[in-house]
Amino acid sequence: MKEYKKITAVIILSLSILIVPFVSVSAFEPQRPKVNHVFDFEKEAKINDVVNLPTQKAFEKLKDMEFFINDNLLHKAVFKTFTNRKGEGINLALNYLKLPEREIINGKSVDRTNDFYVVKKIFEVFPEESVNKILKLYKNGDAVTKGNIIRASGNVSGNAIRKLLIKALNVKTVCEVEYPEMDGEPLRICDVAYNQLVLRYKVKDVLRTIGNGYKLEIRDYHIGILKSKLTS
Repeated sequence: MKEYKKITAVIILSLSILIVPFVSVSAFEPQRPKVNHVFDFEKEAKINDVVNLPTQKAFEKLKDMEFFINDNLLHKAVFKTFTNRKGEGINLALNYLKLPEREIINGKSVDRTNDFYVVKKIFEVFPEESVNKILKLYKNGDAVTKGNIIRASGNVSGNAIRKLLIKALNVKTVCEVEYPEMDGEPLRICDVAYNQLVLRYKVKDVLRTIGNGYKLEIRDYHIGILKSKLTS
């Protein structure tokens, strides 16, 4: 009887070891953000000011610092601004992703990091309406566009996005435009996908971020570890 209990305990322990990596990854599937927070009069008025602007001007206004430091405020502003013109908002967001995040134009440095942050929030607030357009642009886009889509989709809910991110771990095409301040080699699509998946699923005991300073063989090593966790 004791031997039977011992064998049973070993089996249960073995199964738990096999199950833990899967649970630790899958338990954190992102959800569409809440958009019904109630704010004070001043903040609600700021949201309403954006709602009444033309699509492009509204997008620019959403880059104001007050929205950037308060995700709940930004989520509600995005929802109220584009809920009756989702197609316009999503199409505008997709057009930004066709451009490099950073580049030099006529000798001047252009940084679109803030633009991409608003793009990301539009996709997160309207995941069901965005996903097919995201997948279509990814299929037809160049390497820069594909990399931008991976960055912007990291926290977008849905199994289709999950599959896109995991599949991208196998794509070693460079997706980052080199700029003077870059230290190391440009990131590849698989590197960007790694970063987004680690954040998306809060994966533990892995390298938190793949950056330009890491050699390719080091990047591939850590991508391999993440793949094993995701497929466990």
